[in-house]
Amino acid sequence: MKYFIILCILSHASICYSSKFIVRDSQTGAAIDAEVLIQTINEATLTPEHWKMIKLGQSLPADVTVIKQHNPLSQDYFFRMVPNKYLQVINISASEYLTLQTYITANAHIPITQIMMDRVNNNHQSSTKYEQVQISGYLYDQTTIQPLAEVAVNLSGDQFYQQVITDQYGFFSLAEALPKTLSLTIEHKGYQSQRRTDIETHSPINLIIDLKPGSGKNETSMLHPLLGMHDSLIDYQSLSTKLSQDPHTDSSSYNKERPSGAIFLEPPTSIKVGFNGTGGTCCGANCSTSQVYSFETYVQRGLDNEWIASWDAESLKAGSIPYRSYGAWHVINDVYTDYDICAGPCCQAFEYTGYAATINAAISTNGIMLDQNGAIARSEYSAQNNSWDDPNDGLSCTNTDLSCGDGSVGSPATGWPCLSDAVSTGLGCFGHGRGMSQWGTQFRAQDGQSFADIVDHYYNANNNPSSQRNQYASTPLRFDATSTNQSVISEFDTFMINFEVFNASDTNHTFGPILLGASLYDGNNYYSDPNNDLDFQITQAGTSVLQRPFQMDSNMTANIYDLITAIYLDVDNDNQISSIDWLLQVNTQPAALIVLAKNDLIFRDSF
Repeated sequence: MKYFIILCILSHASICYSSKFIVRDSQTGAAIDAEVLIQTINEATLTPEHWKMIKLGQSLPADVTVIKQHNPLSQDYFFRMVPNKYLQVINISASEYLTLQTYITANAHIPITQIMMDRVNNNHQSSTKYEQVQISGYLYDQTTIQPLAEVAVNLSGDQFYQQVITDQYGFFSLAEALPKTLSLTIEHKGYQSQRRTDIETHSPINLIIDLKPGSGKNETSMLHPLLGMHDSLIDYQSLSTKLSQDPHTDSSSYNKERPSGAIFLEPPTSIKVGFNGTGGTCCGANCSTSQVYSFETYVQRGLDNEWIASWDAESLKAGSIPYRSYGAWHVINDVYTDYDICAGPCCQAFEYTGYAATINAAISTNGIMLDQNGAIARSEYSAQNNSWDDPNDGLSCTNTDLSCGDGSVGSPATGWPCLSDAVSTGLGCFGHGRGMSQWGTQFRAQDGQSFADIVDHYYNANNNPSSQRNQYASTPLRFDATSTNQSVISEFDTFMINFEVFNASDTNHTFGPILLGASLYDGNNYYSDPNNDLDFQITQAGTSVLQRPFQMDSNMTANIYDLITAIYLDVDNDNQISSIDWLLQVNTQPAALIVLAKNDLIFRDSF
C-alpha cells in the first residue's frame, strides 16, 4: 500500500512538496499494510531535548503541542506552512512489526520512497533461515511491490550453471556448493533484465531484487572495492612477528576502556538514507530520494559494503562499531536537510545486501557505538591507513600528511596522532589515515586479536588517548541501581545481589552475553566470588532486574563492607570475567553490608 504526504510552504508562491512511499518488510521486502500517523508540530516550540527525542525515535512528552494529527489514508490532507516553522513526525506501525518513527522538516524537498520495518522477534540472531542456503532472495515488481512468481533466476560461475524458479512469494534459493563468485541474471517478459556480477559466495547471502517494468538491461557489479588489494602481499605467518613490534598488543598487559566503565549512549531507532533517483548510491547532499530503515537493520545490511564479509569474524565485529557510530552521528547532527546520511562511499557505503557473516557480526555488537567526550563519535575509518604511499601500487592515498611513516597510521595535521601499526608495514596508503584501518582489522584478527583489542588499538591507542584518538566504546546498557536481599549477614553465608539495568539496544536481538561481577571491600582487601559471575543475555527494552548470588569468602571476617558491582561484555564468550572483557558499567555502594561473626546474632534482626 502506498502512502502520500503533502506539504505546502506558504511564501510569495505556494510550493508544494509531496512524498509517496511504500512500507516493506525489512527481511523479505514484502509490502506491509501499515498504519501511518502524522503529527504536525511547530518547530519553534521544541526544545533541544525534544529534538533529541525525535531523532532517537522516542515519543514526545504530553506538553508538546500537536497542531494536527492524522492518518493520510483516512482523510485528505493539505497543510499550508510557513518556511522553517512546522515539521511532521511520522509513526508507522503494523501488526507483528516494531513501530518505526521518522520525520520531515518544513524545508524538505526530497521524497521518501520506502520505509523498511522489522518484524517483532524476527529472530535472525544467527540468520538461521538464510544460513540453510548459500544464496537466496525475493523478487518483486518495482512499481507495485507484488512478488513475481515462476520467474527463472540464472546463476552462473566458474564451470557452474544453475537455474532456480521463484515461488508464489517471489522467493528463490540454492543450497548446493557454489564457486567463489557468481553472476545472477533475470530476464522476464515485460521487465528490464537484470544482471548482477561478482557476487561473493564466501558467506550465505540474501537479496531483495525489484524488477523495473519495461525493456533494456541493468547490469551491476557487486565486486567489493577492497578485494584484491593486499591478499597477495600479506604473509599471514609473519603477522605475529610484526605485531610484536607494536606496544600493548597483549590484551592482558593493559586495562581496556575507562576504569569507571563505558559511557551510556542511546542509539537512534531509525535512519533516513539518501539515494539517487533509481535507488542507487549518491554523494553528500546530491541525493534525490530517501529510504528509512531501523537503525540496526541499516548496520547489519550495510556493513558488508565497507568490510569484506569473508573476513575474520573479529574484524567484522570491530568494523560494525565505527560503522554504527558514524551512522548515528549523522542522525544526531543534521548534516543534510532531507536525510541523515547518503548511501555512497563519500558518506558511508550502503547497499541493501545481506551476508550472514556481517549481519551476525553487527548483531553481536548490538547498540555499541563510540563515544568522544561523552557524545556519539564521528568514528572515521578507511581502507589502509599506513603512512607511506607506494608509488607502484596504483592505489589512491588521500592522506596528505604522511609524517608518521611506514608502519604507522595517523594524520597529525587533522588531529589523529601517529600510532604504531606494524601490520601495515610495506603496504601503500589507500585512505585518509584517520581512525581505523579496515585492512588492519583483518590482519589483527588473523593474528587472534579480539574485536575489543582492535577497536581500542585504533581509537584510543590502547587506553592512551590523545587528540582525536580519544574514542571509547559506549554501552547501550545503563546500570541504574544495586540492592541486596539482606544488609546484615553472618560469615560464610550467601546473599543475593539485584542489578537494575536499562537497555536501549535493539530488542529484536539480544544484548550480550554480559557478566555480572561483584566484590566486597573492607578498606584494605577486596573479596570476590568468580564462580557466581553469571552471564546473561538482555532480551527486553527498558528496565530489567538481574540477580546473582554472592558466596562469602572464607577469609572474610566480621566487618562493614562496601559493595562494588560491575557489568562486563563477555568479549571472548568464556563465561568468566578477564582482562579481555569490556567493562561496561560499575557501581559502588558504600557500607552496603554488615558481616557478623558466625555465632554473633545480636542486631542481625534489627533488635
